[in-house]
Amino acid sequence: MATTRYPLTPNAAEFPTANFAPRTKDANSRTVLSFDPTTSQSCWWTLVAWQGLTTPLTLIIHYTMVSAVSGSVYFRAYVEAVTAGDALNIDTTDSFDVANAANAVVPATAGYEQEISITLTSNDAIAAGDLIRIKLDRDAANAGDTAASAAYVHAVELRDNA
Repeated sequence: MATTRYPLTPNAAEFPTANFAPRTKDANSRTVLSFDPTTSQSCWWTLVAWQGLTTPLTLIIHYTMVSAVSGSVYFRAYVEAVTAGDALNIDTTDSFDVANAANAVVPATAGYEQEISITLTSNDAIAAGDLIRIKLDRDAANAGDTAASAAYVHAVELRDNA
């Protein structure tokens, strides 16, 4: 079967009340999410899981570094899947599964695009028709995150490799 690709853009991102990755513009006026090198910041996207979905899903993060040309960035991705009728008050409660994570060495030139792929093996038992949130954060406190500048996330892609 073909790969299903679900684009998650900075303009569609949602944010917590604190420690969020702010939406901004890069030097070329592209809308990005700016993840700080010293504070763990997050955002998420809400969608409905599509028919024919198979797991595990993969999250592809397209990013550039503002000024860092060495070190690594460490991102975590979480899945929250809510089935109609679940005993969960989604107005007051989160139910994200445990983190899926990956890191990558940053490009040797600031502004060059790089990808990080995270396999979502911890996926909250996602099924077609679920109301889902995909949460992304840069784990600035992780020893694997050594790049000393903001990471600009230009786009995120959710893939189903059925």
